[in-house]
Amino acid sequence: MTGRTVATRRLAGLLLVVVPLVWSWRQAVPAGTEVVNRGGLSLVGDLLAAALHPQLSVDFLAVVLDAAVVTLIFAALGTAGALVIGLPGGLVLSDAAWNGRPPPAARLLRLLVRGVLVAARSVHELVWALLLVSVLGLDPLAAVLAIAIPFGAQTAKVFAETFDGVPSGPLLALRNAGARPAPALAYGLFPAAAPLLLSYSFYRFECAIRSAVILGVVGVGGLGQELVVSLQSRNWDEVWTLVGVVLLLSAAADLWSTRLRRDRAVVTCSDWSAGLGSGRRGSARPARSRWARWSAAVVVPGLIVAWLASEVSLSGLTSPRTRELTGRLLDDMWPPALPPGGWPALGDAVPDTVAMAILAMAVAVVITMAAGPWAMRARHAAMDEHARPVRRLLRGALWWAARALLLVLRSVPPTVWAVIALLVFFPGVLPGALALGLYTGGILGRLVAEAWESVDTRPSHALRAIGTPGWLASVAAVVPPSAHHLATYTLYRFEVCIRETAVVGVVGAAGLGRLLAENLAAFRFPAVTTLLIVSFALSVASELFGRRLRRALRAS
Repeated sequence: MTGRTVATRRLAGLLLVVVPLVWSWRQAVPAGTEVVNRGGLSLVGDLLAAALHPQLSVDFLAVVLDAAVVTLIFAALGTAGALVIGLPGGLVLSDAAWNGRPPPAARLLRLLVRGVLVAARSVHELVWALLLVSVLGLDPLAAVLAIAIPFGAQTAKVFAETFDGVPSGPLLALRNAGARPAPALAYGLFPAAAPLLLSYSFYRFECAIRSAVILGVVGVGGLGQELVVSLQSRNWDEVWTLVGVVLLLSAAADLWSTRLRRDRAVVTCSDWSAGLGSGRRGSARPARSRWARWSAAVVVPGLIVAWLASEVSLSGLTSPRTRELTGRLLDDMWPPALPPGGWPALGDAVPDTVAMAILAMAVAVVITMAAGPWAMRARHAAMDEHARPVRRLLRGALWWAARALLLVLRSVPPTVWAVIALLVFFPGVLPGALALGLYTGGILGRLVAEAWESVDTRPSHALRAIGTPGWLASVAAVVPPSAHHLATYTLYRFEVCIRETAVVGVVGAAGLGRLLAENLAAFRFPAVTTLLIVSFALSVASELFGRRLRRALRAS
């Protein structure tokens, strides 16, 4: 590769970052418009002042405990439902599960299943919840299905890649010996894939807790609903109590999931998030883990308790009322129609959505670059060997502070961040981007810090050994792979961010999410169909664009 080619590529990469940012900023802050809501600044001051006096009355704590249990139940049952969808879906989509080339009927079935799953996971769980509430009402089943459907579609994709990624020798040996398909899969495929499937299942549970909190916006119960009620009634002391409980739940799930992944599957959260987990096949044999055995042992009893406590009944899916409302909803949704305002309204919402996602990722990258280096465990430990006690103490404090900051950012739902941002800014792209950026910054920071922990530091040590200054050795040996990780995960989260703009739009930010919420509230279902189609097309386009860029990065 010539020097001119390298320079051209770097210039193209710079323009690819700068031009969208400038365009997004102009889209978010049009010239001559007032952005800051000065009247809301006093409310933010009241909110911050209440942080030292959270609501700890017995009655309110009882409400919070009940809401926390409801959130955990929704997350557990939603994850179980996702596995029910994901396991057979993964087998249908997996090439390894089929003995040779599938027959034409099976290929057609796989094509249909793949299309349905792509459509299901392109719709955010909050939108699923809004649609399901239209049919089922404020039934707990609506919350469980809203998590299970999109998570199940994503799980099927990951499980299929996992089945295709594990060594196929045992499966082929059983088939060649004449074993029937089901026993061959049970003894030849599942044992090798089981650690990765278990790891991903607990990772999904961790994500489901965050989603269960978000679903509170539609009124299905749980901590999210209590948070929204307290925010709307401006009971700031209650808000802080609820945020504290959300943080505790998220931290517990985070520690549990991380411990299990590290013990059992040698796969990190960042691998699963970017779809790289199934690629770690055969890198190391998982060690026997007491933690994994105990986790597996409590799953079934825990799900039974959750099911009984939730009073969720599948009979609601087949009741005459549900069939009638479902038929009426489908009739109302077809044919699609433009929302009020027509094409101009739709034409304004699409660029607002894209601009919101771009600015959100810019905020997230800034947070990641500021907090990520301090949240790395491995680098920190390596440096401790030669550090003085005071420096070790300082670094330990920074590590805990960075980890706590990232945990807070990703644990508080984006809807709550959006409500707070709307106290400071007038409704529009900017508050939505800021809310999504804070939330995504917590996730991206953790993913990138986890990935940075695996960066090979031997080149840096080698440079130091020949007399290169420490900072220069780190820059030369660690920064290039670290920048690659940051770019890869930023592109991946951008795809997710496009889908999550619906979340902040529901509480009044901007973009397609806001249009969607307004038309759902007004029961204009033909317009809802149009908006879902546009959102689906935007999600697919961003996924294809991001995938192309990631391949280009890997090839460079």
